Amino acid sequence: MWKKVLGVGVVLIAGIGLAVWGAGPKSVATSDDGNVTQSKYYKELKQTPTGQQTLANMIVNQVLDKKYGKEVSNKDVTKKYNETRDQMGSQFEQQLTASGMTPQTYRDSVKLELLERQAVKAHTNFSNAGLKKIYKEYQPKTSASVILMGSKSDAEKIVKELNDGQDFTELAKKYSGDSASKKNGGKLDDFDSTSTKVDPNVKKAAFKLKDGEYTKTPVQASTNSGYYIVKRNTQEKKPSFDKMKGDLKNIKVNEVMSDQDEVNAIVGKELGKANVDIKDPDMKNVLSKYTEAAAAQAAKENKK
Repeated sequence: MWKKVLGVGVVLIAGIGLAVWGAGPKSVATSDDGNVTQSKYYKELKQTPTGQQTLANMIVNQVLDKKYGKEVSNKDVTKKYNETRDQMGSQFEQQLTASGMTPQTYRDSVKLELLERQAVKAHTNFSNAGLKKIYKEYQPKTSASVILMGSKSDAEKIVKELNDGQDFTELAKKYSGDSASKKNGGKLDDFDSTSTKVDPNVKKAAFKLKDGEYTKTPVQASTNSGYYIVKRNTQEKKPSFDKMKGDLKNIKVNEVMSDQDEVNAIVGKELGKANVDIKDPDMKNVLSKYTEAAAAQAAKENKK
């Protein structure tokens, strides 16, 4: 979530300067040695990547808010904001400062992401065939435990001890290199196939096991940080397709949201409908990543 929102950009960090459009001789700063006028400030600001991205974000926000604003409430923004803040804990304020953001500009970025999500939802085809494919691949909430060892040979020694009847929980507490789960006997937080906090290789292995089984062959971490022995504790029964339909649509939207080119193309389509006209010739290309993505997608669709 945090990286995604930072990718959206700092929405209003320089908004005052860009909103002025260089009008008038009014000063934004004065000194005995001279003044910094709004027009001079704007002229300098618009040459920077931050200034150009800010204008792009302001335009996108305005266009999407007009069409999808009713679907994004202040409550929704606050919920997302609080989720990220609570997840990062004491690091939250430091990350804001390091990114040149304030709580308000971060909230603006959260809102922009939620507006983009609504646009993606509006442009996504939720056919039964597509949703059934997602349903078939979906794995429900699973409880699993792991023992992480530094090498494959060390992991194979743990497998041998398990085969000899040693207790998985005790071995995890004694040997596992996964500090987050070690104290709990290797038990991970429950996850399903959409979870992003669990190593994908661990998830894949757990889904193939039956309850109570563990991997007889060590599973290499996707980050190459060692080898896991994975034990599946339990797995919930998968709900019916009809009961899961709403969740399946959210999974589909999440898939699209993870593809930035696809998101940019959808935003580009919305910008095209809004007839955006940028008056300043130096800022004409601030929306190019959206318009080019939309054009590329249109060309691809025409070839089908």
